[in-house]
Amino acid sequence: MTSFLSSWDTSLFRLINGQGQNYFLDWFMPFMTDLKNFTYVLIVLSVWVLYKGKKAGVVFLVFIGITLAITDQFSSRLLKEWLGRVRPCHVLEGVRMLTDCNTSYSFPSSHAVNIFAAAFFLSQPLKKLSLLFFGIAAIVGYSRIYIGIHYPFDVIGGAGIGLLIAWPMRRLKDQVAARLIKSPDGEVGKKNRKINRRRFTLLDF
Repeated sequence: MTSFLSSWDTSLFRLINGQGQNYFLDWFMPFMTDLKNFTYVLIVLSVWVLYKGKKAGVVFLVFIGITLAITDQFSSRLLKEWLGRVRPCHVLEGVRMLTDCNTSYSFPSSHAVNIFAAAFFLSQPLKKLSLLFFGIAAIVGYSRIYIGIHYPFDVIGGAGIGLLIAWPMRRLKDQVAARLIKSPDGEVGKKNRKINRRRFTLLDF
C-alpha cells in the first residue's frame, strides 16, 4: 500500500512538474510561492481587521499570529526532521527546477501548512472571500509542486495539518474574544453579537 501511494505521488509530481508547462505559469508559480509577495495585502487586511473589529480585531490578529508560529515551527522544526522525507529534486532525475532545491526535508510543505491555516482564519471575518482565500492557498500549494521542490502528498498533508491546527485555535480565539468584549452587565454588546458556538464564528465585525 505504501509503495503504491509513493508511486502514485511520484507520478502525479511528474505530471504537474514535467507537463503542461508554459511561460505564464513559469512566471506566475514562482511569484505565488514567494509569500513575501503577499506582505502588503496582509498589512491592508490587518489594518481593516483592527478598524472593523476593535478589540475583537486585536484578539484575531494575536491568535492568527500565534497559530502561524505554531504551524510553522511544528511543520518545519518537528515533523520534517522526524519524518525525514527527501525532496523530489534531490532523488528524482529530470526534475524541472524553477528555484533552488531546498536542503530541508519535504513532508509536510510548510507553505501549505501555513497558508491553509491563514486561509481558515481569514475566511471567518471575511466570509464572502472564503473561496478566494482557499483558492490562493491551493495555488500556493500547487506552486510548490510546479517549481519542483515538493511532492503532491507534501502539499495535501500540509493543508490538512494546517487546518487541524487552525480549527481549535480559532475556536479558542472566539472564546477569548467573547470574554473580553462584554458590556458592563456582562452581556455581549449589540454591536458584537454572541458567538454562534455551533459554527465557531467570530464576533461579527
